[in-house]
Amino acid sequence: MKSDSTHDDPTLLIVDDEAALADSIALWLGERYDVRVSYSGREALSAFDDAVDVVFLDRNLPGLSGDDVLDELRRQSVDDLRVVLMTATPESDVSDLPADDVLTKPVTKSDLFEAAARHTVSEMEATVSDTADSGVDDPAEATLD
Repeated sequence: MKSDSTHDDPTLLIVDDEAALADSIALWLGERYDVRVSYSGREALSAFDDAVDVVFLDRNLPGLSGDDVLDELRRQSVDDLRVVLMTATPESDVSDLPADDVLTKPVTKSDLFEAAARHTVSEMEATVSDTADSGVDDPAEATLD
């Protein structure tokens, strides 16, 4: 999925086997970031390179699981890669995983922008209010399963 961001924007990799969800997240985050989308664990590992700053990773992927992808990303990457797990499981089930953040599904647009801002250097001072123009009166009420 192509985004409208500039070349200097942080690069996010969205990984979810639910294509509609992954594409929606990419559309939203593409307002501010350079976004790549993968629909499987193997595809994510192929799409990953040093340009990726943050990976939004679904934990429940068929085949190569999100946990396995996370382990491989940690083996391949430099220390500044940030990984945000997206999961329907309680946080206590993921506390021992080497992730930087956890978003519990369903996620909101606000959740996604806040997590992206927390984990990108150039966006540390960004606020969710600058990204609220989503066509939804209250962005926090827009959710994705």
